[in-house]
This record gives sequence, structure tokens and C-alpha cells, in this order.
Amino acid sequence: MSNTLDPQLSVELSKLAVHRGAVPTDGPASPTTEQLLASVIAFHDLVRTSTELQGQAVRAAHEAGVSWARIGTLLGTTRQAVQQRFDPTYTPREDHGDATRILGPVSRGEEMVHLAEAGRQGWRLIRSFHGEHVLEQHDDQRWEIMRVSVFSPRALPSRKDGWEAATTRFPDCFYVRKRRPERPADPSKT
Repeated sequence: MSNTLDPQLSVELSKLAVHRGAVPTDGPASPTTEQLLASVIAFHDLVRTSTELQGQAVRAAHEAGVSWARIGTLLGTTRQAVQQRFDPTYTPREDHGDATRILGPVSRGEEMVHLAEAGRQGWRLIRSFHGEHVLEQHDDQRWEIMRVSVFSPRALPSRKDGWEAATTRFPDCFYVRKRRPERPADPSKT
């Protein structure tokens, strides 16, 4: 771990903050106060999201057998501090109301079968944790769900194909898209 900023990462994050928050203008090269404030909000969102993803990565590494002491060393802190901060037994849960359900406990190996069935029943994936998922009921819509690891060489699903990012659980990204209505079987072909 280094105390100096990575210049290339800083540039990429700055471009992302501007892309996510600031509205471009045809005016002078100097940013407006509104653009600067929009960037402040975008950076806040980046910090919150990266903190959550870091926690997911730490828990995934620990579940894969990496000791708390080694993770603490990598982060420049003690085993106790990193365990306290990233304890896998603590996962904040939000109350999503009566139209939600928890799918789990479920292993990574079997989760896609269960998520696919839930999607066919009108449940849309809205949050993922290690071992469980939060689903929201949509009575009038069916969903396809895809899981892609960020370590996979294959491209992420495309918006032009109807896929949208639903949730992440490092190292996996889950995508959903509306299921096309199934056509009834043609009785003349049976």
C-alpha cells in the first residue's frame, strides 16, 4: 500500500466524476460552481461505492482463505482493525418493504438456478451479498438474470441488448433484463 496517489487512477476517477455529475457547458474552460458541486456529489458517490466494493473484496478474499492478518498488512493496519471493519458476520440490511424477499442461504454454485427461477416468477434482483440476494416483486414483469465475474475475459452485457446492471457482489456483477413474453405453443404444429 502506498501513501501517494496513482496519477492515472486519479485522472480516470476525475473523468468518471465529471461524466457522472457535471453538466457540460459551451462556456469558458473554467468550471462553474454548479459543475464543481456536481463533481463533489459524484466523488461522494464514488467513495461510497468503492468502500462497499472494497468490503466485498475483503470478505471474498477472507472466505477464500486469506487471513485477517494478511489483509490487515495489505491495508496498513492490524488484524484486529481489519476484522472489526470487515467482519463477514456483519452485513447491513435495508428494509425494502413487503414486496421483497431474501433468496438464501445459497452457494455461488447454485445461486444462478435459483435466481433464474425467481426471475421467471417476477422477482427482480436488487441487492446481493455473499450467500444471499434481495429480490423485489414485479407482478407484471419477468426477468432474465446474468452473472459475470470481473475477472472473466468476456465482455460485460450490453445495454443495447437490454441488459442493465442490477447489483454487485465482488467479484461478480449481476445484470437483469426484461424477459420477452413466451408465445403459446401453436396447436396446429402438435
